[in-house]
Amino acid sequence: MQLRQGEAELQSGKATVKEFTVQGKDSKEMLANLEGVLYLTNYRLVMEREVPSGEPRVIFEFPLEALQNAETKGVFGKILNCEADLSEMHTGSKEKRPQLKKGFAKFSVKIHDVQTWAGQLSKAIKDRKEEM
Repeated sequence: MQLRQGEAELQSGKATVKEFTVQGKDSKEMLANLEGVLYLTNYRLVMEREVPSGEPRVIFEFPLEALQNAETKGVFGKILNCEADLSEMHTGSKEKRPQLKKGFAKFSVKIHDVQTWAGQLSKAIKDRKEEM
């Protein structure tokens, strides 16, 4: 992942999209079970996957101010749940799928050390909103 000027990586790890719901409708055909690397920076949350050419491709990218309600799911699960404003999402899929252009989405990502991720993401969202 390319960091932008003034941006710092806070956390990263291998992840799998478990669920992506747009306006109450499950959109498994779009993102479910895609595997990649999830990155949290002081400005954004990005998930990328490597394509056959070896180049990273963005699955989704949200500025932190577009995110809310980062929490964990399940007693033993390693699922991170979050809600996001789709109008702020950056992805190539947005051009092909008009339902990704507005409204809110809920998504779940399976990732190791989910408690740390939820805490770090909640703190980063809060800090970013305070900066604005």
